[in-house]
Amino acid sequence: MERSQRRREMITVGLFLIYAVFLSWIILFKMCLPGDVLPHLRNLNLIPFAGALVVNGKADYTEVVQNLIAFIPFGVYMSVMKPGAPFLKKLLPAACVSLAYEALQYALALGATDITDLISNTAGAAAGIGIYRILAAVCKEKTHWIINILAGTATACAVLFLSILLAANH
Repeated sequence: MERSQRRREMITVGLFLIYAVFLSWIILFKMCLPGDVLPHLRNLNLIPFAGALVVNGKADYTEVVQNLIAFIPFGVYMSVMKPGAPFLKKLLPAACVSLAYEALQYALALGATDITDLISNTAGAAAGIGIYRILAAVCKEKTHWIINILAGTATACAVLFLSILLAANH
């Protein structure tokens, strides 16, 4: 393996790990900062797209869309790190991670465990895989490099955002 390709892959893995930390902070810790009190809620919903989507008597898909968006990078990263793998081998890790998050939320009473979240998270990863395919078709051999630049920029913005939040709360 050529040196620049290996370096590019290491950057991708590093960016993915940072993304995974942020995703855990968002899903498990509800973006709470040190000193905040985590909500203690243990709820289980096994009926897809029920109950939690009704707010003030109206359907509200905001959380579904947010979950979908949060997992798009997961699908992109799986596609970059497993370029020759079939679709399901790229999607399965996202579905397993989502299932683990939902189980942890229930076990630790950190939020509502909802099958809708599992479905929307997995759909987000599937969308990310599709976005990667489109980008790969357009950008060809520069795809990995472009994704690393976009992911690096997004990561820098997220770290800056978190730094501002931490500074504002101390």
